[in-house]
Amino acid sequence: MKKSYLIRLIIATCGFLFPHLAFSSLNDWGFLGENSRGSIDLSSRVSSNLDTQEYSFLHVFGIDIHKVFSSDTSDIGTLILQPYIVKLNNVNNPNFIFDDGNDTKLTWRIANFNYTALNQGKFNIRLGHFEVPFGLEYQIDTNGTLHQLTAAQRGIKTDWGFSFNGIMPRFEYEIALTRGSGVDFSRRDNPHLFSGRIGTLSNKNIVTGLSWLTGEILAANGVVEQTKVGIDASYYYYQWQLMAESSIGKMVGNNTMNGFVELLWRNARENLSIYTQVGYQRAEIDHEVSSQRDSTSYWTTGVQWLSEDGFDISAQYKQKLKQAENVNIAPSLSLQLRYRM
Repeated sequence: MKKSYLIRLIIATCGFLFPHLAFSSLNDWGFLGENSRGSIDLSSRVSSNLDTQEYSFLHVFGIDIHKVFSSDTSDIGTLILQPYIVKLNNVNNPNFIFDDGNDTKLTWRIANFNYTALNQGKFNIRLGHFEVPFGLEYQIDTNGTLHQLTAAQRGIKTDWGFSFNGIMPRFEYEIALTRGSGVDFSRRDNPHLFSGRIGTLSNKNIVTGLSWLTGEILAANGVVEQTKVGIDASYYYYQWQLMAESSIGKMVGNNTMNGFVELLWRNARENLSIYTQVGYQRAEIDHEVSSQRDSTSYWTTGVQWLSEDGFDISAQYKQKLKQAENVNIAPSLSLQLRYRM
């Protein structure tokens, strides 16, 4: 299909769902005002369980709006809005926010305003829906990609609430108090979460951080009490990136320990990347009965290619190394086609 026909098809789709945007060209987001940008994000993903030969599909349509509000002398704050329509098809064990594995739902990936006018970026106030400040996942934007890091170990990646954040001369920080309900703002079972990360400057070749979280996180069957403390490190050497994270804590009273290592290579044009991950989790089975523990480990490898025309093609393979009795990690292969304009 020629690119012009593809663009027309996407514009027609956007016009059906968002009539106001249909009358703007793809590069004309002038209605947002100065210091703003916007993009349309479309993706389709297919995942195969290699044991059962079952296939699942995930289709996403979203809008990404980024606007900086400024006065005559300085910036006031940054607004990010990312509403996404998510369509599931034949998905086993979907997130509890969906009714079933074939549901369609409007979600907010990121939606917050970061007020930055207090002290030249050293003390900011963020309000809305944002990534929980913990570990490697907080530093790198993996939203909408196959390439994920450590959020699955905590059961929460984004949340609703407020934070204090800033960039100091020698370190960066964000400290947050959030709802604990994840994607949706829900008061069911009264979840809550206190989290934060303090790290060295992210523009250096070596980046380290200390993170924590404590509270009750909403899950399908109610809230899960969780406490974690973690350290992370990233090392950049030419086209190579090495990342590692380790954390200890408690989940529902059981002691847990998590580890994660990733090695990533990018080509000189930074449009092709290949990565390999190893993850490890060890936890008490039931602390009220005994101190017996069980562990789970896995490895993942993936590739991502970005075109100059906005296409993003990626693939990922995941396989278990060791599996605990109550954990099911089936070998899987996932492919995704994404288009941002």
